[in-house]
Amino acid sequence: MNQRRFLTVSAAAVVLLGAGVWLSIHREQQGGLGGGAVFPDLKPALGDVEEIRLSKGDGSRTTLRRGANGWTVVERQYPADGSRVRELVMNLVAMKVIEHKTSDPANYAKLGVEAPETPTAASTLLEVVAGKKTWSLIVGKGAEGRALYVRKPSEAVSELVEPSVVADPDQKRWVDRLIVDLPGANVHDISVQPASGPAYLLTRAKRGDANLSLSPIPKGRTAASTMSIDGQADALVAFNFDDLRPLPATAGAPGDRATYRTFDGQVLAFSGRRAEQKAYVTVSASHDAALAAQFAPPAAPAPAPASAAKPAAAPVATPPAAVVERLEARAKGVEYEIPVYKYEAIFKPQEELLEKKPEPAAAKKTQPTKKQ
Repeated sequence: MNQRRFLTVSAAAVVLLGAGVWLSIHREQQGGLGGGAVFPDLKPALGDVEEIRLSKGDGSRTTLRRGANGWTVVERQYPADGSRVRELVMNLVAMKVIEHKTSDPANYAKLGVEAPETPTAASTLLEVVAGKKTWSLIVGKGAEGRALYVRKPSEAVSELVEPSVVADPDQKRWVDRLIVDLPGANVHDISVQPASGPAYLLTRAKRGDANLSLSPIPKGRTAASTMSIDGQADALVAFNFDDLRPLPATAGAPGDRATYRTFDGQVLAFSGRRAEQKAYVTVSASHDAALAAQFAPPAAPAPAPASAAKPAAAPVATPPAAVVERLEARAKGVEYEIPVYKYEAIFKPQEELLEKKPEPAAAKKTQPTKKQ
């Protein structure tokens, strides 16, 4: 290689090296690539996070606020789903930059990172508050896999980041939708008074009985299969609502009523109504100490000697009285919208618990009289 060519190649290398250094510095000033955290100072402040705000340009908004008893959806004045809130915050802590994207405002809408100031904007403003510090992020459209387009309101450059976060300002998404999760085997009896039709009672005599018994049974009828009857006890397993609202001030016409009582003394009373293809219930909860005492489980065995190996600790169940207290506090003054199939499972009419009536015998055809 002659001297001139060597000098030319060396000069080009210096230029490229300088350009690389400049680009690296520029990227760092813009937020950084190569796995840089979007909010590097959020993790140390996790214990102080007190509020999360989600809002869109169309006016939809959710405020999540932490108090002594956990998180609340402020607009609904109802407990939030703590697991979803934790997932959101932890994903924000873990969020890293994959790649810089456009810094041209004309192209923001393609990624959904335009300012959320108009009803048509696809973006959502996410704000996390801890003390005097607020972390803000414009959340845009999802990308491939778990990635997401975002932009900090104070910066021009947008970024492709991961993991993704759910920044939906729909309040229904954030409320804790569980009403109760009651295993069917725990149910001692169910009394039902439909808005129309006869009342009835389903009962188990003692703990461990597999089947419920129906009473009364109308004269000339028989009870349906045990599968049909016992299924009503399972209606409160993973019983979630779709939405909720304050209880209407004016009471409507008397609706369906059902009361579930458990062997451990929980008493859950439901009052329901149907309107415009939707189903609604109100709930009241109480604890019947006498019922719990009547069916108290056998006493626990005496503890093993100190020298014996200790068995694995069993999970601690929530005391029935605490379950009742939690539900009574949440359900007071609230009407829940529930899935129609759940409503129909709770307030079954008695006819559905009876074998079908036999078909009436066909009338015998009279033979025409032959003329003599």
